[in-house]
Amino acid sequence: MKTRTQLKAEARSLLAGNWLTAIKLNIVQVVCQVITGVVITGVIAGLTYYLTKVSPTLPGDFTTSAGSNGSASGNSGQSFIGDLITTYLLLSVDFALIDWIRTKVPTRSPFKAAFQTISGKYILPVFVLYVIQRVLVFLWSLLLIIPGIIKTFSYSQTFYIYKDVKEQGGDTERSYFDYVTMSRQLMNGHKWELFVLRLSFLGWDILGVLTAGIGFIWITPYKQMTYMNYYVSLVGDHYHEWGNRPADA
Repeated sequence: MKTRTQLKAEARSLLAGNWLTAIKLNIVQVVCQVITGVVITGVIAGLTYYLTKVSPTLPGDFTTSAGSNGSASGNSGQSFIGDLITTYLLLSVDFALIDWIRTKVPTRSPFKAAFQTISGKYILPVFVLYVIQRVLVFLWSLLLIIPGIIKTFSYSQTFYIYKDVKEQGGDTERSYFDYVTMSRQLMNGHKWELFVLRLSFLGWDILGVLTAGIGFIWITPYKQMTYMNYYVSLVGDHYHEWGNRPADA
């Protein structure tokens, strides 16, 4: 397994000379993060101005209880749909990056690749796997929040494994639950490793916010390339084995 330094160095090497393609591929996520950064900057600037120029004291309670109970189920439904759409878009990028890492050749149609999971090939499997993961994490979270977080990392490679297995024709012999099992097995002993890798980008994320979101134009492709490089490195020879036999229960 490669070190964080090696993973990041290889990600930068792959992106060198191909930043425009990477930005196009990540365009949806980048635009959302830039908008979020601009909004956060605007809110902070507005509050700072209000507290220092308009009001000498902290503002009062702006909350209201009106409609708080009735909107709970609606917010839950919106969260599910929003997260699902985000999952489709992020996986489209991640799948393209996995191919980029393995072939060392960037996609020639980044805009098309950015929406590849919203198709007949992936749309149903992604939905089913998303629901399975969400239910399992929820059930583990009923114990305590920590088990839920741990299982989130355990199941984090499920979609990528499905992509690899399907491309080798091994998906016909497996159930959707097999991919969750395979992810759990793959992440055994590596959950903390992935957590630290993600945490190592915290400084970059802060920089992205401080630049009013503009920095995410480069930060996001760099992060995603590193995360997918981690997956490819972690899988190793399993990639060739998965097309031959189902996962052990």
